[in-house]
Amino acid sequence: MISSTDFIRAFKMNENWMHKISTPALIVDYKTLQRNITYMARFAKENKVKLRPHVKTHKCPLIAHMQLQAGAQGICVAKVSEAEIFAASGIKDILIANEVISPEKIDRLLNLNRYTTTMVAVDSRKNIEDLNHLARKRDQILKVLIDLNVGLNRTGVQPGEPALALAQLISQASHLELEGLQAYEGHLTYIKDFAQKKERTKACMEMAVSTKQLLEENGIECKTISAGGSGTFMITGKYPGITEIQPGTYVFNDYHINSVVPDLEIALTILTTINNKPAKGIFTLDMGSKSISNDMGDPRFKGYGKKIKVLALTEEHCQCTYPSKYDFNIGDKLEAIPAHVCPTVNLYDFLYVIQDDEIIGRWKIAARGMRE
Repeated sequence: MISSTDFIRAFKMNENWMHKISTPALIVDYKTLQRNITYMARFAKENKVKLRPHVKTHKCPLIAHMQLQAGAQGICVAKVSEAEIFAASGIKDILIANEVISPEKIDRLLNLNRYTTTMVAVDSRKNIEDLNHLARKRDQILKVLIDLNVGLNRTGVQPGEPALALAQLISQASHLELEGLQAYEGHLTYIKDFAQKKERTKACMEMAVSTKQLLEENGIECKTISAGGSGTFMITGKYPGITEIQPGTYVFNDYHINSVVPDLEIALTILTTINNKPAKGIFTLDMGSKSISNDMGDPRFKGYGKKIKVLALTEEHCQCTYPSKYDFNIGDKLEAIPAHVCPTVNLYDFLYVIQDDEIIGRWKIAARGMRE
């Protein structure tokens, strides 16, 4: 028979927001989210640079509208399918910060461009020719940015003369309009030595600005240089000639970004439950690789730092060791902090929003799984 004391204790536990949510679940602290959004919007305004947040981190139209309301001029996406979701939510200024190559995707891009301004990055002659051909068939003008390779070696044409050659091709194209340049220095994100990061970031931005000058010397207008991420915005956004920044992770953050930019707070965690205690000093969580990404390292746990260590992360389980001074019980709930937040968010259909220890929302991650 349950005593009245045990009943009251159980009732009070169930009043806690954690005990109203089935796990594993994606959790966002509303006030922290708002502070991060405000922080970046204020930075952009104070430094007279436009803010175009990359929404591949949150994939949630409601959050994108919060960013726009705070002062962002438009958004970045990674894929055409993401652009479709955010356009359907009413967002009109979209940059696909990637190359769109195949004809069926170019068709979809041009469909969006009928009722929005949807720009796209380019880095090859063939892609420029294909975009122009299909835009001409639809009698549309499509804005493009030349994607510069400033060191990431993932996409982009080399700065200087190779970029000028593409700009000249675009200027001759009947249905393309050159908006400017994109220069993403993502390879510098996690450098912890700020002096080194600053020196290398400035070198990347100098390549972009000198390329703009080369284009203009050859009579080609270049209105925009779009660059910067959550780990480098504080340098890129102050560099003369950079007109807009593209941070994405800053809304939620993870422990890697937080370690290099402490002013950006961790707003997102994964709520998980201890399901088993198979041996002394070991517990097993109901959060596996289908619930949290470990592509950049194992998760850490809110309030425990590195004291709880991951032994193994399998599909449905996470086995952890913990010091004997902690008295964990089956049924206890913990909040995990991902090493990389972006692929973690993509594992969920919705997120729970918490304010002052109350659940205030269950927001749909509408662009979840948009890969093409």
